[in-house]
Amino acid sequence: MSRKRDWLLGGVILLLAAFLIVAGCGGDKDAAGDEHDHVMTAEGDLLETTSGPDELPSFLLNHTNRTADLYAAAYRYRDILRHINCYCGCMQLDNPHDSLLRCYIAEIRADGSIVWSDHSSSCGICKMELEDVMALAKQGKSVDEIRDAIDAKYKPAGL
Repeated sequence: MSRKRDWLLGGVILLLAAFLIVAGCGGDKDAAGDEHDHVMTAEGDLLETTSGPDELPSFLLNHTNRTADLYAAAYRYRDILRHINCYCGCMQLDNPHDSLLRCYIAEIRADGSIVWSDHSSSCGICKMELEDVMALAKQGKSVDEIRDAIDAKYKPAGL
């Protein structure tokens, strides 16, 4: 009798686990009920597509307002960021980031939608670099001057 009960209990647990997995894998919706595409890259970055720059990715709900502000700024400063190197190590990955912009935004599509990367949400170097870019841009520095200043501050010796 004990053996039958163990099988029954195991079956109930298995069924419950399967239900939780299926329920958790439903469409990702934000607070407004909008569905978002989520993709995990081979490097471990979570990518989320939103309709445009006015709709930040839902993964930022788990971070500070300052982080969300930096993501919004990344879009505004995108024309500078695409020329800035990142020195957190992401440019040495198997599938390297091509600029600091890629740490925040993986793609801006023709329809205006944006594929955001969560890479910078937990990377202090990416955040500090963007803060420096913003400060230098506000001082009226050119893209070349900003890139030189970022390289001088963050580039490791010997690179």
